[in-house]
Amino acid sequence: MKRTTLLLDAGLYADLKRRAAAEGRTLTDVVERALRLGLAARAVPRRPRITLPSYDLGPFLVSPADRGEVRETLRHHGTREEE
Repeated sequence: MKRTTLLLDAGLYADLKRRAAAEGRTLTDVVERALRLGLAARAVPRRPRITLPSYDLGPFLVSPADRGEVRETLRHHGTREEE
């Protein structure tokens, strides 16, 4: 086993000490287990990203930034607006 020094936040140190006392274990054991669990959690492979297809639908019929124009176009084409 390798000996080292860790600089810990006072609150984190207190939490680790409390847990060690509650479990009847040494501070070293609690810190080592926490580090192992943290490293193991990151070792889980991520699912590959999926690529969704994209389609060229042509130019916008109205400017999406112009809400009034969008509402008017929707009314004209018989689509109901959400109120």
